Amino acid sequence: MDFQTHQDEAKQGTFKLVLLFSAGVVAIIALVSALLTVVLAYTTSEIDPLAAIAIAAPATLLGVGGASLAKSAQIKSGGGSYVATSMGGRSVDFNTLDPAEKQLSNVVEEIAIASGMAVPAVFVLDNEPGINAFAAGWSPDNSAIGVTRGALQHLTRAELQGVIAHEFAHIRNGDTKIKTRIIGWVFGIAILTVLGRILLESIWFAPRRRRSNNKDDNGIVFAMMAAGIGLLIIGSVGTLFARMIQAAVSRQRELLADASAVQFTRNPDGLGEALSKIGGMAGENKIRSAHAVEAGHLFFSSPMTSAFATHPPLKTRISRLMPSWDGTFHEPAPEVASPVQAPNQDHAAGWGTNSGQMLPGQAGLPGMPANKALPFDPALLLGGIMASGQTSPAESSPNVAPPQDLSGPHDMSAPQAAGAQSYQPPHFDGPNDDHISYARELLARIPEETQNYLHTRGGAVASVLGLLVSDEPVQREKDLAYAASATGLEPSYLEAASQVISKLDRPLQLPAIDIALHSIRETPWEFQETLRHTVLTIESSHPQQDLFRWMLRRVMLRHLDDQRDTGSSKHDLKFENLEAEAITVLAAIAWFNSSGIEWAPGAFTAALVACNLAPRDLPAVDTLSVAEVDTALDRLSRLTLAGRKTFVTGAMAIVAHDATTTADEAELIRVVADAVRLPVPPLLPV
Repeated sequence: MDFQTHQDEAKQGTFKLVLLFSAGVVAIIALVSALLTVVLAYTTSEIDPLAAIAIAAPATLLGVGGASLAKSAQIKSGGGSYVATSMGGRSVDFNTLDPAEKQLSNVVEEIAIASGMAVPAVFVLDNEPGINAFAAGWSPDNSAIGVTRGALQHLTRAELQGVIAHEFAHIRNGDTKIKTRIIGWVFGIAILTVLGRILLESIWFAPRRRRSNNKDDNGIVFAMMAAGIGLLIIGSVGTLFARMIQAAVSRQRELLADASAVQFTRNPDGLGEALSKIGGMAGENKIRSAHAVEAGHLFFSSPMTSAFATHPPLKTRISRLMPSWDGTFHEPAPEVASPVQAPNQDHAAGWGTNSGQMLPGQAGLPGMPANKALPFDPALLLGGIMASGQTSPAESSPNVAPPQDLSGPHDMSAPQAAGAQSYQPPHFDGPNDDHISYARELLARIPEETQNYLHTRGGAVASVLGLLVSDEPVQREKDLAYAASATGLEPSYLEAASQVISKLDRPLQLPAIDIALHSIRETPWEFQETLRHTVLTIESSHPQQDLFRWMLRRVMLRHLDDQRDTGSSKHDLKFENLEAEAITVLAAIAWFNSSGIEWAPGAFTAALVACNLAPRDLPAVDTLSVAEVDTALDRLSRLTLAGRKTFVTGAMAIVAHDATTTADEAELIRVVADAVRLPVPPLLPV
């Protein structure tokens, strides 16, 4: 099956449909403007027709555009979580003890880490018994994935993985942004119907005593009635047209997402069997939410039929995935059997399971007594602390002790902390099953107790802040005191929590930070602003920056900023327009890579060759600053996709110059790619 061809066809088709949609919007605005012009000319004989057009056209544009912008702004501010909540979704606690929901959260984390993307918010639609799922959001960092209760009950892990990979493909390919934007456009057109109805109702229900036999008054009433009927007709026809185009756009993107999902998992049967089960539940998959029509194009399978079907026919999709399919839909069993184990239990049974068993020598995590597996104090949730004025987690857990051993089993094939290791080059076209397997292994090596702790808001904030404070004793005490005053957490609690991630093997630290960032993004906006200011203040107090803290700060602030920025960044500059910025960052990487300064000039030259740049000397290290590198990376994030790939290829040439790549260097590539908004799967050890 030629999935690359399917992808190209889908992209070309979507572009044509968006152009058609835009042309339709312009035509609708022109029709409404003409209608209002006639009404104005009829009711006001003194007005010039050109003047009437000058009034009607901007008024129409303001009405339709204003409604569209208002709806879009509403979705932007709430992100995918707003859409999921409006559909009746319930946020999934990643520490849930429900086996099906735990399996869902595990699969989402695996694919997120394998994709080099932020872990999205996850919702379950409890009142939807059919098999379905959706992704929504304006950017990858404020996206959410929703799954129906029926999908959790009837899909196997492989089938669920295929469905979730499909939704991640929508996020990665920018489909969620396109589809969310279309919701705003359709709403702007639909508002015409509402305005027409309001006009007609205002005439119909007007008090009789206010009616008159005056010809002028009757003319105004007639004009208002004509305007109302006209708006009602134009709005209804326009909405009908818009929803047909909306459905057609969605159908094109679904083929692309199916192709990408198979690339992710290398298991077309998983996705195909999920679709077959949907076909086997014919008549039971209709989405019950009142917003199904508005958001039906977001779903994994279409809740509507005929011209309004937002997806290609099930048989077409299944045949593309499984060419030997016999055409028979499979009716799912009442419920998928047996509780599902978490990755920790799948791959490292007995190490930190829900039974309460602890890792060898582990005294317990901060705020978690050693004799209990899941004793999360509600005070750990920062929202509750800040709102209620309760004591800090350290005060509510007096026996806080730093963990003694959080590295987990060491018999895995994944690379260990500091040793040199050969890694494969970056994989720009999305993850495959090797990346997903590797991500699952990494997560399996992070003890379950540690993951549970990082899934709490307080644990995530404390652990990440603890990594940023200085190692120098006097400055460390100052950093901890400032962080404590800003967040309401005790310095002793932050000190203990600082070791939750730092004690892990180095290849496990970035995935652990990804888990923590998901929890941090769940905190209120106001607290995120406080946290952002705290991070910058702590950093500014350090005269020198080490590579790990710089990487952590870049990842953390980029994801928080992009979540708030709602994906407004543009990618419109070519690589040749930002050569100076690329030189700055590549020089910094050459100086700070772990091979030593004697390797720096040669590594820098290798990067120039990889980026097809003219030869030049390596800039002196004292001419570079953290601020300059940060500014250059921010500019480089505006590169086109081809430009960002070229830049990251140059960075990889530096770390691969000595024929070995350390775990630190592999992390550096991920962070640099993340800084320019290029999702890159983890580098796989050779």
